[in-house]
Amino acid sequence: MNITFTDQAVERLQRYELSSKKMLLDFDDGVGPFSAVGSCSLDGDYRLILVKVDLDTPDYNEKITSNLGDLFIKGHTAVQFDDEIEVRFNPQYFTMPLVSPKRVLTDNLEVLDFSNTNLNSQIDRAHDC
Repeated sequence: MNITFTDQAVERLQRYELSSKKMLLDFDDGVGPFSAVGSCSLDGDYRLILVKVDLDTPDYNEKITSNLGDLFIKGHTAVQFDDEIEVRFNPQYFTMPLVSPKRVLTDNLEVLDFSNTNLNSQIDRAHDC
């Protein structure tokens, strides 16, 4: 699997200071500590979750590389991703589409930054997209 962030997407994400964080490319399937979807719906969602570099994330057991650094995914969700993926930035709508040559995986890749928070108190809270 290859993931590429366009120059505009990289510029948009610079405010998160990614070099000091672990990046999790998540398909929210109801599994793991960052998911509440299993308790309220059957919808799936794609998210970029930022956590402290040293945070133990055993559910995210597969590493993939990108032009922005390593990303970790839940191995069992790899089938939800295509071989070639691109993260773009749409300046008109301030969204970050996640696309492949075959389809649009999501119109807006949600970014959640938990790197400076107590995760236990943040996981089940509402958040901005």
